[in-house]
Amino acid sequence: MMSIAHLLALLLGVVVLTTPSLGTYEPPNYGKPPTPVYKPPEVKPPPIYKPPKKPEPNPPKPPVYEPPKKEKPEPKPPVYTPPKKEKPEPKPPVYEPPKKPPVYEPKPPKPPVYAPPKKEKPEPKPPVYEPPKKPPVYEPKPPKPPVYAPPKKEKPEPKPPVYEPPKKPPVYEPKPPKPPVYAPPKKEKPEPKPPVYEPPKKPPVYEPKPPKPPVYAPPKKEKPEPKPPVYEPPKKPPVYEPPKKPPVYKPPYGHYPGHPPLGKPQ
Repeated sequence: MMSIAHLLALLLGVVVLTTPSLGTYEPPNYGKPPTPVYKPPEVKPPPIYKPPKKPEPNPPKPPVYEPPKKEKPEPKPPVYTPPKKEKPEPKPPVYEPPKKPPVYEPKPPKPPVYAPPKKEKPEPKPPVYEPPKKPPVYEPKPPKPPVYAPPKKEKPEPKPPVYEPPKKPPVYEPKPPKPPVYAPPKKEKPEPKPPVYEPPKKPPVYEPKPPKPPVYAPPKKEKPEPKPPVYEPPKKPPVYEPPKKPPVYKPPYGHYPGHPPLGKPQ
């Protein structure tokens, strides 16, 4: 009986040591270099047929028309410019009599400004007796009720990683080659025609213009010389005229003090 129990214990120990642990998963390639990714061989597409290009003939440019060059005109005769005016001579200064000095008139003295008498400050009043204030009575405040705080949620324990089987490498499927694109043959350009002969043009005949007649400019009038200032005698001072007398009062006809007015005699 003891031998069978020993054999069973040994077998269980061997099985436990050989089998991997159930807590953590170790992939089969743990600790080994990663397997190289499969790269399919590069397939070059067939070359597309391109027809040979034909050389393009350079067409000759048409002759550009160049107008004949203009000849320089003959210089014009000088235009008549009248002589510049001479500045007139300055006039002599006009005699001005001397001005009278201003008469000084003394200003009357200003009357004294009335200033009211200043009020005397009243004497300070004695301080009023104030009884001492009572100290403030302390009244204890009632305690605040406790605020309800909900219980904090506990964080859930992290879940163990889920086993994911290794992905299969993508299968490479080569694409079929594209058919060659048809390109129509290019048309040949026609050969350039030779330039047509053009006889040389005759130069323009120069016809001189007749000279313009001189423009008539009437002679300018000369300014007369300034006349000398005329002597003016000094003005006479104003003559003093006495003030006129007021008109004398004339009573009406036939009136005297204390008597009614009488009518005019017929």
